[in-house]
Amino acid sequence: MLKDLECIYCDTKFSVEIQANYSVICPCCKRSIYLECEYGFGPVTPCQIYLGEEIVGIVESNAAKYYLNMNNKKIKLKKTYLEALSEAEEVLRKRLKIFHPNKNLQILTRSGALCFYGDWFGRPYDNFHKIVNTNYDGEILEIRFDQRERLIIYEPENITSTQNELKIEKAKKIKWMYIPYGTNSSKYTTIIYTDECGNIVKETKYGIEHLTIKEPAWAVYLG
Repeated sequence: MLKDLECIYCDTKFSVEIQANYSVICPCCKRSIYLECEYGFGPVTPCQIYLGEEIVGIVESNAAKYYLNMNNKKIKLKKTYLEALSEAEEVLRKRLKIFHPNKNLQILTRSGALCFYGDWFGRPYDNFHKIVNTNYDGEILEIRFDQRERLIIYEPENITSTQNELKIEKAKKIKWMYIPYGTNSSKYTTIIYTDECGNIVKETKYGIEHLTIKEPAWAVYLG
């Protein structure tokens, strides 16, 4: 059976064969986009690692030791259980030279309300979003929040972070992914903001809107 996937970073679409445990790297932008694992119900290995539709590695375990099998060559992993899966993918990406190094960007801001180009998510200061972790590779800044929300910022410029505020002056595109409040759904709703030569286009499930920007308006404001 096949599973259809779409990369949340570059929108590439492809299919992979469903396994008990598997992770997927996008064949286009080479970022990790999916993990299906039976942790909590059974062993996490063997775990197939896909690069697009091709299996490029398998995480195996033997007597509490974990290995990455690449072309029948076993590479011993330092970590175990779920952490071994992440480590194996890191090792594989480096060996295939598809590694996106995480740049040292210190985000001091811990929580706040969100605003994009002067367009508040919800009522101003009505919703507060707590940062769980961040990743920045020089092209994409991704911020994850405690309610499983994900903020993906493409080519951010002039990032300022204090204890009270996070400000990003410019961005090529912003993708805000959240699960609607008060529902049992696990499916994300997505809002996309795109800077088209200074004209900001907002895209939602309801359609496309051209925003009227009142200066100053940060591409992203959290505070």
